[in-house]
Amino acid sequence: MRRRFLRAAGVVVFGVLGIAEALTWWASQQGIRAQSSGDGDAAEAIIVLGCPTDPDGTPSFMQRYRCRIAVRSRNQRAERSVLVFTGRSRNAPGIPSEAADMAQYAREALGVADEDIVLEEESQYTWENIALSLPLVRGFPVVKIASNTWHARRGRRYLRRQAPELAHRLRRAGDYRFGELLLLKPLFLFWQR
Repeated sequence: MRRRFLRAAGVVVFGVLGIAEALTWWASQQGIRAQSSGDGDAAEAIIVLGCPTDPDGTPSFMQRYRCRIAVRSRNQRAERSVLVFTGRSRNAPGIPSEAADMAQYAREALGVADEDIVLEEESQYTWENIALSLPLVRGFPVVKIASNTWHARRGRRYLRRQAPELAHRLRRAGDYRFGELLLLKPLFLFWQR
């Protein structure tokens, strides 16, 4: 009886993980155009959606993850690749913003150069992350959005609603990797912050 229960539980767990993996892949493809031959060396802007810092002021797991997604999304052949970090401080005045915390992590841990970093430090929600970043990315022929896959999908949807004339510039970021954070993918289906 116990063996049968464990086998059934294993099938359910693997089924849930498999469905979450497939749905996450699907979400990573939504709202973007395929890479075009003209994208090879085009300048790009990558909007890194904000996320709260840990209470002790250090970058949260999700902030670090979004920074890694942004860095691996960069096209090494692009004439310029700018990371636009978004998000204001949700703590007391004088505390660094979410954008500044992520930018510092990207600089120190991931080696991003200062000239490749732009800060948008006024937004509080995803809708505002996109709206307040639009003036900063309008001049770029390629735009990407870096976050976990489901949140990035929402960001792309918001960009299409706020600036439909820029929607054709959206390209896939490196938010989806097969098997990455596999146990968290079912949670990301519902938690898109």
